[in-house]
Amino acid sequence: MLYERPRVKTGSGLYIMKYSEVVKIQRDMWTEIPVGAVLENIYYRYMYFQEDSRVLYALTHTPPHEMIPRILRMKHTGEQTKSTVWGRYEVKGYDVTVWASHPWHDVKMEMKLIPDGVDGARGRFAAMSFEKHLSSGSGNFDEYWSNDLVEYKVPNEYFRFLRDWRL
Repeated sequence: MLYERPRVKTGSGLYIMKYSEVVKIQRDMWTEIPVGAVLENIYYRYMYFQEDSRVLYALTHTPPHEMIPRILRMKHTGEQTKSTVWGRYEVKGYDVTVWASHPWHDVKMEMKLIPDGVDGARGRFAAMSFEKHLSSGSGNFDEYWSNDLVEYKVPNEYFRFLRDWRL
């Protein structure tokens, strides 16, 4: 029964989503990019879940092999960076909701646990799909009453669990 219960993996790793898109180059008289060049925008979202309903959330261009030592340092010293914040999470069935507060606005993300994983993330609950992404300057996420609620388009990529025993 306990084995079947939906849960996020805590400790010994973190969830990572890599998103990349090709950006169209705007040509004008100030463009110094050579003709034929391709610009690719790559960013990563990191979620490091704790057992006490806290989550470390980061949105950055830093790849995992550079970000994991930063997360370790932040975990042990408590120092904050601009791209990394502590938040809280809640699991109801297969739905995971994450709230994080940046200095300039609050973020709410809704994900869905995938029981059997996806390509590149094998095992029970080793992947999550990104369902909804909201932000609000006031922290009010009531979709009917909030005046400053913004809903963003979410990528079709998955959060995959990366094991790292240092975490």
